[in-house]
Amino acid sequence: MAFASARGAVRFGAVAAAVLISGLTGTLTALPAQAAAPVPFEALATSPEATLLPQSSGTPAQRYHEVGLVVMATDKALAGVTVTVDASGAAGVVELSLPKGCAYTDAAKLHERCAVGEVDGMDQFSVGLRSVSGAALGAKGTVRFGVTATNAPLDPKNPPLTTAVTVGSGPDLAIAPLPAVLDVKTGQASTVNPTVQNLGDQDAKGVVLVLDVADPTGYPIAGDYSNCLYGGAAAVVCHFDTVVKPGEAYQPSTPVTVTPGSQAQPGDALLSGWDVKGGLLDGQLGGGRPGKGAPLTLVPAKPAPLARTQVDINYDNNLGVTQLHLVTQDDLAVVAPHRITGTVGHTVAATFGVRNAGSVPTRPLVGAPNITAGLLVIMPKGVSVVSLPKNCELVTDTPGSSADLRGLVAHGGLGAHAPVPSEAGDLPPADAGTPYACMVRQTLQPGGQADFTFSLKPVKALRQAPGLAVAVGQDDDNTPDNNIAAFTVTATKATASATPTATHTPAPSASASSPTGGLAHTGGGSSALPLAAAGAGAIVLGAGAVLLTRRRRKGGHA
Repeated sequence: MAFASARGAVRFGAVAAAVLISGLTGTLTALPAQAAAPVPFEALATSPEATLLPQSSGTPAQRYHEVGLVVMATDKALAGVTVTVDASGAAGVVELSLPKGCAYTDAAKLHERCAVGEVDGMDQFSVGLRSVSGAALGAKGTVRFGVTATNAPLDPKNPPLTTAVTVGSGPDLAIAPLPAVLDVKTGQASTVNPTVQNLGDQDAKGVVLVLDVADPTGYPIAGDYSNCLYGGAAAVVCHFDTVVKPGEAYQPSTPVTVTPGSQAQPGDALLSGWDVKGGLLDGQLGGGRPGKGAPLTLVPAKPAPLARTQVDINYDNNLGVTQLHLVTQDDLAVVAPHRITGTVGHTVAATFGVRNAGSVPTRPLVGAPNITAGLLVIMPKGVSVVSLPKNCELVTDTPGSSADLRGLVAHGGLGAHAPVPSEAGDLPPADAGTPYACMVRQTLQPGGQADFTFSLKPVKALRQAPGLAVAVGQDDDNTPDNNIAAFTVTATKATASATPTATHTPAPSASASSPTGGLAHTGGGSSALPLAAAGAGAIVLGAGAVLLTRRRRKGGHA
């Protein structure tokens, strides 16, 4: 897989704060659609092509090369997910490993059935391939995958789920595992050292290191080495004459250093990759200015225990991504009840709020100089708002809203009129609920909180109707997970003998995780920022990882 192809093979998730917040490791479906038919899911083959060493290559050929699928739930969590592997199109060429939860379904062990279970957001399934003893160089075959779920169909327009396999010889550079998330602070240097290992059966006669970030201005990569190019097709491209023999591993003599500048925005990632000199990836990395200092060198490293001609034979293990988590002092947290219960036709008070969980006072938002924070509340259908708190307004897509509301909506990246974003940029469907926005005009000191009490009246019987509350603050919010909270409204019909009641159950703490789990600060990172116009997660074909977590906002390399 060439670098340019990887850059183009990106699926940006929509940052839909009122409809869907999606991330690589978790999904918060705040307001699920009430569609009659299930929404199809999607899947991608992680390795459209794979080259396997012949068994005559000895120990390196005994490793299984991992290939498989990335399964994505586009609406709600998938249940009963099952993956099938069919290697009959590569009989005599390939043998399959047996992952956990899988079983062979034929005597030749060319078919497998694997129980994956639930997929909430996105998950990756992998199976190992290696060449059959006696398979000749150049032998080819095809491995096919199938995936089903009990509660949704696969998108009929989904691309074929296949891996074309060839038995071949050559160097096979792979990057050692990198930190999934790296906490970085403005003005402070953070380091990571990408290690390359040759998993092939031939020497790599010279290697190339590729480093990239979405915003090289906000996240400059240190160094001015004479054997590196800066600002071309990638932020940094360094060439080394070092010969990496099979089984050997090397790393830069000076670790890669990233120092976020004052203009750094959250939600970036550091991409690291390796290729052989003159390889397919290297051939697409032109441009840039050469450095003026001494050359960067490589030093031997301990080979990592990875499970996987002068062209790298497999490009699906050359790239690695580390999400850069910008640690800042700005941090808002939403305050919301977990459950609101009441009786049809009777009012109930529900309090929502915004708390300053950061270490500095709130300050005016960009484009909204009279507001230091905001609150977006999506009330589910069937709930009427009898009276709005002060400084709160109904959000509509028609002219006439206040300048403060327009400024808050614009700062949230929702466009000039749309109260919530969607992939089409339109308003959410009618069953997504009614949006209200509240403006915090005063400065909130650290620990300070602004509350808004809504007077609500259920107009029909409801059973845990879903709503959503989102705190809107500075773009560099340190922990966006706590900006979002889901809540439910339950209403029973009044009876002649019963005295109507109306209560709500508050959340135990505004700093607690979202009731629905939020977006975990783990392997995939917190890849969706509430109400931000930037992109959310991305999937790279061949790597199955986050490539860049947001579109480039400034000029520069593309």
